[in-house]
Amino acid sequence: MNYIIAIGTNIKKEENLKLALRRLSERFTIVAASSVYESEPYGYQAQPNFYNMVVKIETDLLPEKVLDILQGIEAEAGRVRGGNRWGPRTLDLDIVLWSEGEVETPRVKIPHYDLKNRLFFILPILEIEGDIPVGGETLFHLARRLLPYQAIKKVEFELA
Repeated sequence: MNYIIAIGTNIKKEENLKLALRRLSERFTIVAASSVYESEPYGYQAQPNFYNMVVKIETDLLPEKVLDILQGIEAEAGRVRGGNRWGPRTLDLDIVLWSEGEVETPRVKIPHYDLKNRLFFILPILEIEGDIPVGGETLFHLARRLLPYQAIKKVEFELA
C-alpha cells in the first residue's frame, strides 16, 4: 500500500524536514519525494512561513498504525499538541492520500479533510503523482483555482 504524507514545518525548517525524512525512511520505503515549497501560513497568519513537501511511502501498515508512527516522529521533533491549532510548529506530518481509497475513523480521515483547499499539499502531490482526481476534481483544476490566493514557491536546499 502507498500513502502520500505531507510534511510541514515553520520552526527550524531545514533541520526538521531532514529529521522527518530520516525517520520516515527508517520506518517506511520512500518511493518518491517532492520538492520543498515555501508557503504563507494557513489559518493563523502571525507566524513565519512554512516549508512543505510530500513523500510517497510504501508499507503494509493500516492508516491508524501509520498515524501512530507519524505522531511519534512529530513528538521527537518537539511538537506539542494543544494550544493554537494553526500556530507555529516544529513538524506536522499528515496522511493526505492512500492507495486503497478513502477511510474515516475517529482518528483518521483520508483523503485529508482539507486537501482541496491547501495549495501546499496540491502542488507537491502534482509533482510526484501527476494530475490525479481527488473528490470529483483533478489536482490541476484545484491548483488553478487556488494559485491566485495562496502564495507558494519552490525552495532549493540539500535535503540529504
